[in-house]
Amino acid sequence: MAENTLEVTEQSAVADFSTLEDVVNQTLGQDFKVKPIENGISTGFEILDKEIGGLQNGNLTTIIVKPGMGKTALLLSIATNLALKKDHSIAIFSAERSKERIAKRIIESETGMSLNNIQNGKFKAEDKEHINTLINTIAKSNIFINDSTELTHFELSQKAINLKQVNDVNLIIVDYLELISTGSNEDIPIEEKFRIIVESLKELARDLNIPVLLFSQQQLYPGIISEVKPEFNDIPQYLNELSDVVLFLHRCDIYNKPVVGNSKGKPVEIIVAKNKDVSPNKTITIRYIESIAKFTDN
Repeated sequence: MAENTLEVTEQSAVADFSTLEDVVNQTLGQDFKVKPIENGISTGFEILDKEIGGLQNGNLTTIIVKPGMGKTALLLSIATNLALKKDHSIAIFSAERSKERIAKRIIESETGMSLNNIQNGKFKAEDKEHINTLINTIAKSNIFINDSTELTHFELSQKAINLKQVNDVNLIIVDYLELISTGSNEDIPIEEKFRIIVESLKELARDLNIPVLLFSQQQLYPGIISEVKPEFNDIPQYLNELSDVVLFLHRCDIYNKPVVGNSKGKPVEIIVAKNKDVSPNKTITIRYIESIAKFTDN
């Protein structure tokens, strides 16, 4: 009887307590727990995940970036957030940058130091262990890079399928659409060429049941430098029809427009131009830390 009484007393004592998480959520009137992404993976940006539901399995998400906006920095920010912090396996097809340059960018972004200074030991002795730990984490991450410069959409798909079978990748990133080839010698209109490639990537996402993240570098306003925000009507037709989600990256700071930053970096806009659950041209804000070429949550 005494044992049963003790058990009841212990249960009553536990019931008298609230977790700090419950108290914080109750005090602030909302739930601050990070909710898991259903049927997909995170973008690495919590505020963006809330708007588009993360990168959904079987979906093609396209990010359209004007030249000079930080395409590679955003791509690598997403890849490293997922591979280093979430332990996901990421495949990067980069026809623009070599695997050595990508590795260099990742190391410098994650350590906050130039590769030259790291190689020459130009850092404080007390920082050596921390830097070595970061580099070992980067080296052991499941990021697979293909830097073929003359890749056809068919070859890309075959390589991705093989990689999925062997390493069970969670996300395929393609950098970028305009550098992929159809492998055809026929003189076809450029938009038809892009449509064939995008159709192939959409089919790849569906067949492997994982997200495909496609970057497209487009000069939306040829011949001029414009700070005008891109919007839904600026999406090329083939991308609008075939992409499940379309995002624009827009940075006001590159137009010599005063932008107030802080220790977290300068505010940068991601425009959700197409998504079934969000009205077109929904804008969210993330941050760009220029010194390490990395995007972070606001």
